[in-house]
Amino acid sequence: MSLNSKNLLRNDVTTLVLRLAVVYVVMFIMQLSFYFIDRPYLGHIADWHEAKEILIGSLQYNTLSILWTNALFIFLSILPFHFREKKWYQTLLFIIYWVTNSFAIIILNGGDVVYYPHAMKRFTTEELHFFNENSNSSPIIMNFIMQNLTILIIGLLLIVLLAYCWYYIKYFPTEIKDKKRYYRVNVIAFFCISAICIIGMRGTCNPNESWKSLSQAAKYSPERAWLILSNPYCAVRTSVGDLFDKDVYFDKDELYEIYTPEHQVDSSRYNLGHRNIMVFILESFSKEHSKYLNPELYKNEAGFTPFLDSLMQQGYTFTHAYSNGMKSVEAIPSVFASIPSFRTSFALMPEHFGNFEALPQILANQGYETSFFSGAERNSMNFESISKMFGVQKCYCRDEYEAAYPVNENTIEPFWGVFDMPYFQFMADEIGKMQQPFFTSVFNLTSHHPYRVPADYTDSVPSGHNPEQRVVAYTDLSIRKFFERVDDEPWYDSTLFIFVADHVAPLVYDPQTLTMQGRSSIIGFMYTPDGSLKGIDDATVQQLDIMPTVLGLIGYDKPYFAFGRDVFNEPERKPVAVNCINQVYQCITDSATVYFDNERTVKSIGDNPQTTAEAETMIKAVIQSYGERLTAKDYTAK
Repeated sequence: MSLNSKNLLRNDVTTLVLRLAVVYVVMFIMQLSFYFIDRPYLGHIADWHEAKEILIGSLQYNTLSILWTNALFIFLSILPFHFREKKWYQTLLFIIYWVTNSFAIIILNGGDVVYYPHAMKRFTTEELHFFNENSNSSPIIMNFIMQNLTILIIGLLLIVLLAYCWYYIKYFPTEIKDKKRYYRVNVIAFFCISAICIIGMRGTCNPNESWKSLSQAAKYSPERAWLILSNPYCAVRTSVGDLFDKDVYFDKDELYEIYTPEHQVDSSRYNLGHRNIMVFILESFSKEHSKYLNPELYKNEAGFTPFLDSLMQQGYTFTHAYSNGMKSVEAIPSVFASIPSFRTSFALMPEHFGNFEALPQILANQGYETSFFSGAERNSMNFESISKMFGVQKCYCRDEYEAAYPVNENTIEPFWGVFDMPYFQFMADEIGKMQQPFFTSVFNLTSHHPYRVPADYTDSVPSGHNPEQRVVAYTDLSIRKFFERVDDEPWYDSTLFIFVADHVAPLVYDPQTLTMQGRSSIIGFMYTPDGSLKGIDDATVQQLDIMPTVLGLIGYDKPYFAFGRDVFNEPERKPVAVNCINQVYQCITDSATVYFDNERTVKSIGDNPQTTAEAETMIKAVIQSYGERLTAKDYTAK
């Protein structure tokens, strides 16, 4: 072999390329682990075409993660000086390479495997708020790890593999004896590699384009965008990117004709007067849990919400209800203030400090006593602070329960707080002390990971097809006991009860729930003991519709702000549900569903091009209105 050809194969640059190639292999193994371990949540890859698209997209996002993680290592590896050949310098490079890749590539992506079933997303900077606000996050994390020892073992083996491959790949310095030529060649290599890395870290070679967004992963596979994405790029991108989109698609007059969050009240189909209002925000109550909503799914069994099913048959039930967020913290703004969360939770953005006329505040101005119940620790998940911002006057949490009721293994579980059964009984006591009319809401806890049922009820609820269904059945039984307790209270007959899930459960039984639309499909209905509201509504509804519908039902006659619609009194507003799933916007109407990535529709469901175009126009209008309002921090009717 000639000297020149030898230099081409054995030098600093080829050594660097081989070392980074090992990281690509490690990242690919992590991605395979992600898919096979979380396949019940991700769904099956349909065919070779989709698999190919996922591989192409993964290669691009893995490159972004690898280059961002290894930026310091690459820079130090290509410095055009002879001291990089020293043993101490190569040891320093190994430490940087091994530590950064062990943490960022292996541990962070391994954490995603564990975290994804809980939040249906990868870890981003948004999750830092969760850890700051929840003192019980450490035992939850440990519980996740103990239940996922497979990925822990895979991670440890890959960390060892990194070290082994480093020593297996022998270092060969650039063999150029002429000093001037040495520096000339290495300086050129330094700038060429730096330029390639900068382009790679931006994800584009066009200087006029912004660096690659997470939403662009959806063009390869909208359903499995989170599989295509990888950390640490998800964390890096969300730490410096805009928290919300500020796209402008229409001029102001055109936007107002298409959509506006400002409501002018003309008349009311129903006027129930100043009734008490009670909202049950039900943790992980997917539509799939109900036999009433899914008779074909539970032909030979009762389903897991038998009591709620009985209320649905006596109340006003929405058969196509959808969540506006994917996490619990996103449900409170949607329900209380009719404000959605898209790529970042509204409650976690600085823009949530603004001017509001939310449902609890409007009702308080109408003479209502307003309250919120949650059996978790005070301000867990930011519930207390955000609900008070919306006008809730008093919050009841675990502290109030423990001051009034005994604490033991059948009342308190170690991860989140008070079990639903005893907490709902405590809630019944407190509601009995309130002045009418009142507005109150409860966010239950037990129908959540780690899927624990108190020992005294283990024989009272079905085991289910998965652990989620067992705790859902327990919460359904807890609601039954609550109603049995209060059905002779003086406030009961004059109360409007609203039931809505916060989001879809991570664990899935019905294959339809694995679709993107199914991932938003929840239980939602209203119940009045006197039967004044009764019926089946097959139109598309969303959590955002609760506030305007309630205001219509009580005869509120002033202008107000809401991203939803009054389902009874605003026929000019078309039924629609909007959210952000897998980093793309989802817009569901009665006749079409579109997935939009800020620039174009990456996928559509529906045979009619006109209705598909209308859905795209609607999501554009909502995005633009949302961006304008967040920029102004103004959530009031002008």
